[in-house]
Formats: sequence, structure tokens, C-alpha cells
Amino acid sequence: MEEKTPDFAIDYGLLNTVQSKLRDMANQANGGSGSGSYHDLGEALASERRRVLGTYDMSAEFNYFFTTSKKRQGQAKDGLNRLADLFKGVSNAWFEADSQLASGAGLMAKSLGLDEWKSQKAAYDKWLSDKAEWEAYLKDIGASEYFRDHPDASISAVCSADGAPGWCDTWRSNDHAPLQPGPPPVKPPDAPPTHYHQETSTGSVDVTIELDKDNNIIKETSTVTANGQTYTSVTEYKSGPQMVTPPGGGKPFDARDYTVTTTGADGSTSVSTVVINDDGSGTMKVTSGTEVTEYTRSGPGTEWVKVPKPEDEDSGPTIAS
Repeated sequence: MEEKTPDFAIDYGLLNTVQSKLRDMANQANGGSGSGSYHDLGEALASERRRVLGTYDMSAEFNYFFTTSKKRQGQAKDGLNRLADLFKGVSNAWFEADSQLASGAGLMAKSLGLDEWKSQKAAYDKWLSDKAEWEAYLKDIGASEYFRDHPDASISAVCSADGAPGWCDTWRSNDHAPLQPGPPPVKPPDAPPTHYHQETSTGSVDVTIELDKDNNIIKETSTVTANGQTYTSVTEYKSGPQMVTPPGGGKPFDARDYTVTTTGADGSTSVSTVVINDDGSGTMKVTSGTEVTEYTRSGPGTEWVKVPKPEDEDSGPTIAS
């Protein structure tokens, strides 16, 4: 019997709505002192309450009710706000985790179609180069006029037929004649794609890239929105790709340094500065507010491991998420 893995999902949009409603309830509690005549009478001096209510006993009972209610509702307001903070924290954490996956799962080059554009451009540029070389060869052997009048003709078919033109002798004797190019491949747009937008059921995903003169990505910006929450990640590379092949073979890796700046749903900002060495090892410094955390990795594709601080050396290494 096939074992099924249960689905586990967090509706962070719902959590965000719940925390908003809890804050509305806390605001309605308003510290427990109420409003209008009730508030004015409760905050009044004892003599003023006696004059309004008529007796000392009535004034004392109202005062006890008002102060007790105010205390209890004030506690309720604080509790509701603390509970709202808890819901918001969970909502933001799951939202940002999903956002990191959405913005970093190969969207940059793949979803934008940049890789496909580069491939099409390379094929079309190669065809243009082959065509230019072929036309120069036709001019050299005196066949330009013929192929201008017969643009779809095949030189091998023409030179194999009876009564072939005289320049066919030159073509037959040339073992290094360029190949006649075929029909042109798909011509891509002149400008590469640099923006991707996707609407989701709760918001949107936007990815924008900046390219250098060789169409290499030097900056990536992704913004994910959902149910009023926003997560932004900006990656800036220090140079174009610096591909390194490990000694003795292995998968090439990109050794360029980069910086990642993320802004979470709560507005907090974190900056990760990454330095990659020629052997694929590296260091990463993450600054969030006044907190600085350092990580290292031993080689390309290995996990980032937290560098212990003096106060947490006994806790052992931590893997970067």
C-alpha cells in the first residue's frame, strides 16, 4: 500500500486577517475607560459623582465598577495586542519563507525567458555570420548575380545539372568552401526580457533584472505580495559571472561576490554580504538591525555554517536557512 505524505499548509493571509481583527478588538477596548458620559463620570471627582448620582453609596458602587472594568479591559487590550503580535509573527515568518521560494526558485533567468532569448540570439547571430561569409564567397567566384536572381536555389543542385554555370568549376574544386546557409532561425526581439509578472490568488510576484553589456545579470529584484503583505529581495553582483572549474574536474561554479538585501513583511531589513573564494569556499555576513551573524562554507554547493559567537560557542554549529 502506497504511503501518502500529508499536506501541511499555512494560510498566512488568514493569520494576517486574524491579527488585524484582534487589534480592532483591542482598540475597541480602549484601555477599558469607555467613552462619552460613562467615561466622564468614571474619571470625575468623588464629589462630582455624588452630585450626579445623588448618594454616596451609589457613587462608591459606580466607582468600584468603573475602576474594576477599566483594569480588566485594559488587561484584555494588552492581551489582545500580544496575541495579535503572535499571529502576525507566524504570518510574516511563513509568508517570507514562501516568498523566498517564489523569488529564488530559478525565476530570474528561466521565467523571464532570458536563457531562451540568449539561445535564440546566438543562433540568429550565427546564421547572420554564415550568411555574410557565404555571400562574400559567391562574390569571389562570380555567382552573386545568379543567386540574387535565384535566392532559393541550392548550389549543389545547380552545379550538378547539365549546363551548369562556369563558376561551378571553382566551387567543385574548393574543398574549404563555406556551407550554404539554410532558412533563418527565429529572430528574437532586439531587447532581452528584463521583467516578469505573475498574478496569484492573493497577490502577485514581480521579478526585475539589470544586465551588463554582455547580457549577464548583475542585479535581481523580486517582490512578492499577498493579502497586503510585501516581501522584497534585491541581489547585487560585484561583477559578471566568474566561472571556475575545480582542479581535477567537477561542476563549474560562479565565484563572484554579491550582496542580498531583504525587506520582510514587517518592514525589517536584512543585508547579507557574500564573498566567494577561488576554491568555492566563502564567507557570509548577515546584518539585521544591530545584530551581525557570520557564516562560512567549505566549498561550492556546501552548507553555510554559522560561526559561533563567544556567548553561544557551546551550542554547536548552525546551518544557515
